Amino acid sequence: MDSLQEILGKKNFAAPDEVKAVKDYMQRRYKSDCSIQIQRDTLILKVPNSSLASTVRLEQNRLIDACHLKKRLVIRWGRL
Repeated sequence: MDSLQEILGKKNFAAPDEVKAVKDYMQRRYKSDCSIQIQRDTLILKVPNSSLASTVRLEQNRLIDACHLKKRLVIRWGRL
């Protein structure tokens, strides 16, 4: 039986390319930080204020195309 250390040693804890692409896009386009949470087939993008969330929602298809997202994108606002 494998030990917990061996199992976790084989696990890749690096963020997926989609996460890096979305964070880079948000920084480049809106000059704003964001946080991203991944849940199975959903990417949850959290931005600091409602005005930015509304703007991103209006341009959601552009973000999906630019970052080559395959997962569903949910945009939320609140404390990062």
